[in-house]
Amino acid sequence: MAGLEGLLRFAPLINAHDHLELNHYPRTRPRDRYVSAHDWGEDVSKMLNEPPYEDLRRLPLADRCLAGMLKNMLCGVGRVVQHNPPHKMLFARDTPTRVEFTPWVHSLHFDADHTVVEEYRRTPKHVPFSIHLAEGTDDRAHAELGRLRELGCLRENTVLIHGVGLTEADIAYAAPLIRGLVCCPTTNLYLLNALPPMQAWVAAGGWIALGSDSRLTADGDLLDEINWAREHLGWDEARLQSSLDAAEIFTLMPVKGADSYFMAEQFPRKRADIALIVHEGRALIGHPDAMTAFSDEPSVMATLDGQPRRLDLRLARKLAASTIHEPGLTFGELPPEKRAWFFNSR
Repeated sequence: MAGLEGLLRFAPLINAHDHLELNHYPRTRPRDRYVSAHDWGEDVSKMLNEPPYEDLRRLPLADRCLAGMLKNMLCGVGRVVQHNPPHKMLFARDTPTRVEFTPWVHSLHFDADHTVVEEYRRTPKHVPFSIHLAEGTDDRAHAELGRLRELGCLRENTVLIHGVGLTEADIAYAAPLIRGLVCCPTTNLYLLNALPPMQAWVAAGGWIALGSDSRLTADGDLLDEINWAREHLGWDEARLQSSLDAAEIFTLMPVKGADSYFMAEQFPRKRADIALIVHEGRALIGHPDAMTAFSDEPSVMATLDGQPRRLDLRLARKLAASTIHEPGLTFGELPPEKRAWFFNSR
């Protein structure tokens, strides 16, 4: 590899669902299998005052948010939809990926009906409104779309997350009507050993997108979800590269004046396949040869999953100050003229 020679340029991926501040938790499943994610949520809530969760949930919020954004950036995600509060640090000018936020409630289980209705009515009709729905295989999951419809919250701007328990009748009614369905297959397999009816949804005329969910339940990152869809559903690779219908579902317009892309020899299967990541005009990480095109931007030597990289110095500074370490990412010695600034300017 010499500079950028031989590399293909790809548009950034869109991750349609993540809980950014939860990505530092270990993958957790207190029981072997669940029939409802609601039961999993109740189990995990009981564990939050026990090790290691007690210490992990007390880590600085800014560090937890940075860990979630970093996870997404490293796999080529340029925009990620947050399904948790819009923490201020997620929207700073120099974040490693762009965070999108639209109105949401968690679910019909963890939110009271009146809360769901109030939040939905507060949302303008042209703005997407997201809710975890039918995340299970039991009768509760099968009944949730009907409940949401009775509450008057299943309309043109509704976005369903997961949808494992959607019935044929649900799909026939909702797919042509609502904004879309976001699926997180590795999370659903891990918790429920079941999947949403993705192909039936698309066949019924519905928009669909993939989300990574957090590492609390998912295999890893958005590339893991894309790989699964490519291998098990046979979905067209060009559509997967464009993040399916994520931009349409969340009405994400191109960012003016922001040059974002990643480069690789072919569409990546894993994050170490990506030779260069540029976010809003700034090269954040790349193979040392590829980073020569950005030699005027200070960077440090790094290793990502065993592969040599150079890491943007400003980002490295943030990561060095964080209490959370990204698995597989290390960065080495700084040049002497940069060392004092790096460690004394946090």
